[in-house]
Amino acid sequence: MSPGRLFQVFLFRLLPALVVALSGGPAMAQADPPGRVARLNYAEGIAVFSPAGDDEWTEAQLNRPLTRGDRLWTDRGSRAEIQIGSSAVRMDGRTQLEILALDDQTARLNVTQGVLNVRVRSLPEGENFEIDTPNLAYRATYPGDYRIDVDAASGTTRITIHSGTGAVYGESGQALPLGGGQQITFRARALVPVNAQESPPQDAFDRWAADRNRLEDQSISARYVPRELVGYQQLDAHGQWAHDATHGMVWYPRGTEPNWAPYRHGRWEWISPWGWNWIDDAPWGFAPFHYGRWALIDSRWAWVPGHLGLHPIFAPALVAFIGGSGGGGYQNISLGSGRPGVAWFPLAPGEAWQPGYRASPVYISNINRHIAVRDNASYAHQRHAEALTAVSAEDFQRGRPVRAGFVRVAANTLSKSQVVPPPPMPEGGGVLARARATPPHVMPPASAEIRQVIANPAPAVPPAQAMPAQAAPAQAAKIQLAQAQAQQEADVLRARQSAQQEKTQRQQAQPAEEQAKVAAPAKPEEAAKPAPQVAAAAPAAAVAKAGQPRSQEQARREQLAKRAGQAKRELLAAQAAQAMRERGARRAEQAKREQVAAQAEQAKRAQVAAQAEQAKRAQVAARAEQAKREQIAARAVRADQAKRAQLARREEQSKREQAASRAEQTRQQARRDQQAKREQLALRTEQSRREAKARRAQQERSQALRDEQLRREAHAQQVEQARRTADHDAEVLREQRVRREEVARREEAARREEVARREEQREALQRQQQALADQQRRDQQLWERQQRERVRQRPDLRDERRGPPPEIWQRGIPILNPGRTS
Repeated sequence: MSPGRLFQVFLFRLLPALVVALSGGPAMAQADPPGRVARLNYAEGIAVFSPAGDDEWTEAQLNRPLTRGDRLWTDRGSRAEIQIGSSAVRMDGRTQLEILALDDQTARLNVTQGVLNVRVRSLPEGENFEIDTPNLAYRATYPGDYRIDVDAASGTTRITIHSGTGAVYGESGQALPLGGGQQITFRARALVPVNAQESPPQDAFDRWAADRNRLEDQSISARYVPRELVGYQQLDAHGQWAHDATHGMVWYPRGTEPNWAPYRHGRWEWISPWGWNWIDDAPWGFAPFHYGRWALIDSRWAWVPGHLGLHPIFAPALVAFIGGSGGGGYQNISLGSGRPGVAWFPLAPGEAWQPGYRASPVYISNINRHIAVRDNASYAHQRHAEALTAVSAEDFQRGRPVRAGFVRVAANTLSKSQVVPPPPMPEGGGVLARARATPPHVMPPASAEIRQVIANPAPAVPPAQAMPAQAAPAQAAKIQLAQAQAQQEADVLRARQSAQQEKTQRQQAQPAEEQAKVAAPAKPEEAAKPAPQVAAAAPAAAVAKAGQPRSQEQARREQLAKRAGQAKRELLAAQAAQAMRERGARRAEQAKREQVAAQAEQAKRAQVAAQAEQAKRAQVAARAEQAKREQIAARAVRADQAKRAQLARREEQSKREQAASRAEQTRQQARRDQQAKREQLALRTEQSRREAKARRAQQERSQALRDEQLRREAHAQQVEQARRTADHDAEVLREQRVRREEVARREEAARREEVARREEQREALQRQQQALADQQRRDQQLWERQQRERVRQRPDLRDERRGPPPEIWQRGIPILNPGRTS
């Protein structure tokens, strides 16, 4: 089939999809499930989980894929780590997290209380990583480490930027950029800063997150698979890598049982929008069962990742189901004694995976692009009993562990089986009913519905990044993705509202005692809120919920719908013009072929006419010859000489006619040969033109791929340079803070030494003054004793028993009191 015919068939098959896309943009955007999921990588303590659209909580499982609408809660003293692509989100104790949106371009998380530590390793152009809180929305601009503290009691949110850059958005769309080394606390929804300071020293939670980062940086598996592969960290401790001559680098699991096979130790669960998902029991059982293929190498099972590329696409389970030889739908396989069963086997390298849900050809091509797809007419593991796993249909539908109900299929049944689509959806959500039967011991606290602040999902494109006119299909795809994102958010909001209404109805239907028990966990938290704040919050929330944000959201959705319609019309016009050009080319080629066929038919008719004319002439000549012979026989004697002359002339005429006939035949043959040569030349020219066009297209695709690779490398270098600059700025800020703290410590030490010296001088002066006072007191006491002694020894002149007075009195010289001499 010619390339033009192939394009025509492809276009005719694509037109219905385009009509569906134009008639319902959001529905078409939701046709393909997201290619990226999240996973609970690690948990310390107690972590509980609630699936999308459900208020019931169950124990969190490591290998269950997390997607839009799922919620997680960590109890007091517990910690958890979630991987989203190459990014890691770590939760401290008493933290509640919800995934609002998760696809190839957007990761939006919602935290209502608790502490998050986020590491964004890479942020390619066009991707969005956002964390919403009741006060604000934080969006990362460059890779880095961030911390978000949400205090529900005080109504504040604290953003700490350890490295990297980002921006916070308020309720009205106002934005505030943040850089490395900053910490700002916000209250209310208008970006009102309460406190701003430099990044403080790390606490215990930050040190735990840093240790997890170091373990992630030292991963050996990251050398062989991209870091966007969810669950690659667990491969290091549970297996080893080796090189195989056929498949390249492969991974062998350690510690498996003798009868172990892929997709045998775990269970099945229905998870929208993929359907049946495999949840393995092994701690490493995520990446090898949702990416790559499995191969038997020397009687050992080996996981073959292949060339996964920078953005691996998640698959619910890379298996093929087998059933009976019935009609076109799913057929159970017989397990003996009339029991219906479900059987499957892992896909081998080179075997394309066919999803059981509706998906576009682009999605199927992207999810199988890392393998060299070969013909799936015969699967490598379909007839091998060691690779086949089967359980009863009831155990499969109820999601029971496969290991306990594993059944071997008989050889004759296996030889007659054929590949069938996956089983249909279980009735009544049987898996969810089973999960609710075992509620967890710890439940998150009951809280009122909190409306989160969400940043603008479609920021304006700067002039330097405006796309050219040739990128209309890409722009249309982005608009469809934006519509799908908005539709997903609306679905999540409707699901949560309906779940809240059902919960309210159940609580109203319960007796008063049970309702009091249900409302008991929420009373301490309600009592912790101030009464004025509670009284003022209800009308404000009602006004905010029914006021301007809803009109802004409606206007934004209408604007997105108008843009999507315009882009779709432009896309349809471009494709219609391309189809018209192709039809014109096909019509010209068809006209050319018809002209060649007409010329060939005309030449054939001319040849037939020439042959008929020649036969007619030969018949006339034969008849004339016969008549002439009869005449010659009758007039033999009279016209012998005339007959001879006439015969000579006729022979000459016959020769001339034969020569003319041969010449005409030669000319016709020459014309046919020349026409055939022209046709062959035209065919070769057309083939050469097509080959040249194909070569030019291949060169253009190669050049586009090289340009895209160069652009990604340049963007990666810019991101790395920005990260290094941010890290350098953070390091400079830390050094400046250390220097300021050192100077402050030195000044404080000098001040303390000066105070101590002055205190010692004061004490020395006091001691000296005290010594002088003591000396004066002693001198005074000594003088007083001396005076008393003198007084005691001085004679009493009034005492007559002393005899006559001394001579001095006789001379009339007065006796003076000497007193204290100086």
